Formats: sequence, C-alpha cells, structure tokens
Amino acid sequence: MGIALGLAAGLCFSVASILARFGMRRRTRDDGLFMSIFVNLLVLGTLTVMADLPAWSTEGVVALAVGGVLGTFGGRATNLRAVRIIGPSRANAFLTGGPLVAALGGWIVLGERISILGGIGGALVLSGLYRIIRSRSSAAVAVATSGTATGAQPEPAHDPSLGFALAMAAPVLFGLAFVVRKWGLDLFPSAVGGAFIGAAAAMTIQVVGDAVTGKVGRRMGENIQQIPWWFVGAGAFTSAALVAQFFAFEYLPAWVVSLLQGTQVLWTLLLASLVMRQEERIDRSLIVSVALVFVGVAAITSQY
Repeated sequence: MGIALGLAAGLCFSVASILARFGMRRRTRDDGLFMSIFVNLLVLGTLTVMADLPAWSTEGVVALAVGGVLGTFGGRATNLRAVRIIGPSRANAFLTGGPLVAALGGWIVLGERISILGGIGGALVLSGLYRIIRSRSSAAVAVATSGTATGAQPEPAHDPSLGFALAMAAPVLFGLAFVVRKWGLDLFPSAVGGAFIGAAAAMTIQVVGDAVTGKVGRRMGENIQQIPWWFVGAGAFTSAALVAQFFAFEYLPAWVVSLLQGTQVLWTLLLASLVMRQEERIDRSLIVSVALVFVGVAAITSQY
C-alpha cells in the first residue's frame, strides 16, 4: 500500500506541474504558487474537519508547519520557477535528488538505515542527475519560454543558469521537508491534518511575503478577479499528492517515500511528450538519464 501511495503522489505532482506550465503560458508574472496553496487550504481544510484528529502535540504541529514552509512553500516555489525557465521535464528531473537528502536526514534525525542495495540505488540516481546537469542547454529554455497555446502571452527571457540553480534547490528543500514531516507525524499522527497544517504555514509565509513586497493587491487581482483555472487544477492535484504522501509515511521510511515520489520525473516525461510536444524536446541523453534514475529507484524499492 505504501509503495502505491508513493507512486500516486509522484503521478499527481507530475500532473500538477504540467497544468501549472499551461497556466504560466497565460500569466507571465505568476507561477501559480499562491492559487496552488490556496486550493490546498480549501481541500485539505475540508478533509481535516471531517477527520478524527489525534491528541494535540505542540512539537508535532510545529514540525509539520516547518515541513510545510520547507516543502509546500519553499520547494514548490523554486520548482515552479524552474518549470517556467527550463520546462517541467528537466525541472522535475532534479527532484529525484530529494531522496538522497531525505535519506541523509532520516539517518541522522530519525535513525533510518540504508542497505547496500539502497546505496547502489542512490548512486544510480546521482548518475542520472549528473547527466541531466551536463546536458543542459539554452535551447531548452528558448523552447520553454515560447508561448504556443491559445491566449498565451510572450514571456521575458530567462537565464538558464538560474533555472537549473532553482531546480537543484528544490530537492534539498523537499528532502528536508520529508524528514521533518515524518517526525511531526510520529508526534501528531494525522495524514490530512498534517498536510493541512503544512499548507496553512505555507500560505502564511506567502501572504506575509506579498505584504512586505507590496504585491497583495496584484496577487488578489490575478487570482480572485480573474481565476486562473489551470492553477486551480494544479492545486487540486497537489492536494491529492500531499494526502497520498502523508498516508505513505505510515507504511514506509521518509527516504523511501521520497524516492517513490521521485518517479514524478518519469510521469512528467511521459505526459510532456504527449501534450507539450512543441515545448518539451525530449532527447536521447535525457531519456538515458531518467532510465538511470528509474533503475536506482527500483533497486531501493525492491526491498519493500
């Protein structure tokens, strides 16, 4: 069950990434983070009200809130910006580095152990990521920033180096979030409640940041007066992904859940090649890199 939930989380996050990219074609200044988190609050809040919550644990709730700031806000913000600059396939490929961060953090904080086979799998994942980094090119950005859909707006030029830097930051933030969330759930064992607490913390950071930078008015106009339905869809799928992720923690170590969710890159590769052919150019090098990642994930999950 845990393996199925982890894979489902990866698939849902992948669909959300594709939907967000379609939304970005119409919004040159909005990556969909605000609406995505807002929908998370609505969906997860409704589920939390209907759930039987455990006894209150301040330490557990704080840990889940920190996990939300790291993953739901920080990880998603850097990933979505990278998606805009270098495209969903390449941006999401870097997310497979999250399990390595989660494995190290789980070993230090949670006492989770890694077998020899797990170490081999991790090395294969690293090899795949290294190949992706070497194959980066400005051509990928040129394609990703060209509007091709009806109603698309021309986007400003972006520095590809920034896109890859953000793509590399995302798995670090997500990996740390996995460890903190797993710890929080041990103290406050509620999958939907934990996901909602994280979303609420992420929204708080988003609103405070907008207030400080004077973007509240613009944000309201972009998301309330003219509802971005692509971003709403992305938020719905991230909500489903978060629920699957938190339930998977009940069955598997944090780093294994992170690895299973890392199959997001495989789902994205498939979906992008089907629905974004003019935007996502999938070359042989990228396919080989993803294959290495896939073998590495399979080696680790074969133990469960």
